[in-house]
Amino acid sequence: MNYLGHLVLSGDNDEVLFGNFIADAVKGNSYSNWSANIQKGILLHRLIDDFTDNNYHYLLGKRRFYESYPKMGGVILDIVYDHLLWQNETVKASLNLEKEIIRYYQILDNFKDIMPPKIRFMYGYMKRDDWLTNYQSEDGIKRALKGIGRRIGYSNTLDSSFEIVKNNKNSYMEEFNEFFHAIQKEVDY
Repeated sequence: MNYLGHLVLSGDNDEVLFGNFIADAVKGNSYSNWSANIQKGILLHRLIDDFTDNNYHYLLGKRRFYESYPKMGGVILDIVYDHLLWQNETVKASLNLEKEIIRYYQILDNFKDIMPPKIRFMYGYMKRDDWLTNYQSEDGIKRALKGIGRRIGYSNTLDSSFEIVKNNKNSYMEEFNEFFHAIQKEVDY
């Protein structure tokens, strides 16, 4: 899962949400330098990543990218899962994502001064361009994929990978729903 999925799974504690958000920049045992709830968020992020990387339904979708986008299936699917989270929300209206995203940005703004530098740098762009809301549209996902492909020097056309999603839309949605139901149980507080 990408940023939106991680934030949604963070619960209601601001520090846990912040820890989950910064976790990719916190290596090894250095998480112990943070407060107890931020540590919980960092460990939650690691749990989510581990669960995702080993989930049967996630792996089915990831494999569809292997032929055309070797080694990028996980990166692509993490972003696509944020899009599918929005699609799920459109149907079920259970998460109130528009309101929650405002809350996420407010919480992260309150912690901006203590964000690790690379996360703070990225967050500036995330908020400015409202990535979390833009994940709901095909154009927003394609922009995100294209930007990632360019930043990591993989491809300027990573956005074309979304065609695989469109061609397998029902399968991806079913897999996401199974995955999301399972991960919600896994992180249930």
